[in-house]
Amino acid sequence: MKKRWPAVLGGVGVGILNGMLGAGGGVLTVPLLEWMGVKGRRAHATSLMVILPLSLVSAGVYLLRGWVTLGEAAVFLPGGLLGAAAGGWLLPRLNTAWVKAVFSLLLLWGAWRMLR
Repeated sequence: MKKRWPAVLGGVGVGILNGMLGAGGGVLTVPLLEWMGVKGRRAHATSLMVILPLSLVSAGVYLLRGWVTLGEAAVFLPGGLLGAAAGGWLLPRLNTAWVKAVFSLLLLWGAWRMLR
C-alpha cells in the first residue's frame, strides 16, 4: 500500500470522530478510501467494515462509563438491524452517483442540525 501513513493517520481521525460523534467516522472513511483509489460501492462497504469494530469499542466505553444502558440501546437495535440489511441489499442496486448525492445531502442536513 503506497499510502500507508495517510491511511494510519486517517484511521486515527476516523476513530476519534467515531468515538466523539457515534458513527461519524464514516464521514471521513469514505472520502479517504476514495482518495486512496477505492471505488464507490467498495469504499462504502469497506467503510462499514471499518466502522463496525470502532463502534463496538466506542459503545463499550460508553457502556462502562454509564452513559448508556443496554435497555436504551435495545429499543433501536431491531430497526437498525433491519435497516442495515436493507441498506446492504440496496447499495449494489443503486447508481453510485445517486448514493453520493444522498450521502452529501445527509452530511449537509447533519451540519445544519449541528449549527442550530
